[in-house]
Amino acid sequence: MIQDDIINELKYIPEAKLIELYDLIHYFRLGLSSETVKRLSQEEDFGIDKTMCLNTLKKIKQGDFSGFNEIDNVNTHIQNLTNEIS
Repeated sequence: MIQDDIINELKYIPEAKLIELYDLIHYFRLGLSSETVKRLSQEEDFGIDKTMCLNTLKKIKQGDFSGFNEIDNVNTHIQNLTNEIS
């Protein structure tokens, strides 16, 4: 197992350098943890509600466009969406 190999290699590292190695490993691990949390958060933020999508498609198929708005100015609409996100 790779963890055993790493532990074995630690035996050959001078004591004075172990603090630097610990810091490297520790902050590397913290970085991985924060990436996972960030990724999960983004997946929740941009998740697709399948039921809502299917209901919307059903309404469109039936010609029911109530609740839909036309976009007069695409650039303004995109800017407004960007402002909502940030």
